[in-house]
Amino acid sequence: MSFSHDLPSLNALRAFAAAGRHLSFTRAAEDLHVTQGAVSRLVKQLEAELGVTLFQRGPRGLQLTEAGAAYLPALSDAFERMSAATRLIARAGRPANRLAITMLPTFAMRWFMPRLADFQHLHPEIAVDVTSADRPIDFVAEPVDVGIQYGGGSATWPAELKAEFLFAETVILVGAPALLKARPVKKPEDVKRHVLLTHSTRPEAWSEWFEAAALKPPAQIRGPAFEHFFMSIEAAVNGLGLALVPDIFVQAELGSGRLIEPLPKCRVRRKGGYYLLHLAGREREPAIRAFRDWLLR
Repeated sequence: MSFSHDLPSLNALRAFAAAGRHLSFTRAAEDLHVTQGAVSRLVKQLEAELGVTLFQRGPRGLQLTEAGAAYLPALSDAFERMSAATRLIARAGRPANRLAITMLPTFAMRWFMPRLADFQHLHPEIAVDVTSADRPIDFVAEPVDVGIQYGGGSATWPAELKAEFLFAETVILVGAPALLKARPVKKPEDVKRHVLLTHSTRPEAWSEWFEAAALKPPAQIRGPAFEHFFMSIEAAVNGLGLALVPDIFVQAELGSGRLIEPLPKCRVRRKGGYYLLHLAGREREPAIRAFRDWLLR
């Protein structure tokens, strides 16, 4: 087998990779913003250049041949590596005084935003871009410099990340004044008489709280579930039930009296905590170093 170039046409390789991923010339064409006929021609061109058949049509539609199935993973990996390298180069071209930060939505609203002015006052030369996400962030592939995430320890994250512990999470019981006046909570057992608001990503929170209070949890937690803590907090403020929330997120409500902590001795310190994350080796960059030092202080 001989090539007129070191590699086949890049467009032909892209067409094969897309068609192999979807097992469809039509969907590959949609991905590449070309016609189905163009994808078909490019794949035939690649097959002719390689001297092998990459696809066959059968009763179940388009299928990879043995050669195609062997070729696709390496080719897909190569395209992903090129894309990642391109994103890294693009990120390297960003101004050194811009810092892209990602964090959990409630953490951003309830803890970070009230403190951002302090950081900007100390470092007016650094422009901050803040985004929020509940999903794991790919720090290699996405344009993110640092993140603040909740996890069980340094082993929670991939090896290429440097994870630095910031603080633990202490969960407290809160409720609206009117609700607690109508149905007082004087001891842990009283909690079972209330609607219990749950957090969909921390379904074990109530079980942990009852266990810490040396009580058997109810067989079934009755009450609505919310995706974000800020939703649980608003539900509690409006008297929908009792909520378990990190204490750092409800300081304003406790201070104003919109929420009450009826059992301050029943706080639960969770095993996890909040961590500062970034790619290992980037801690020496001035903007990241300034942000880290401010957080730890």
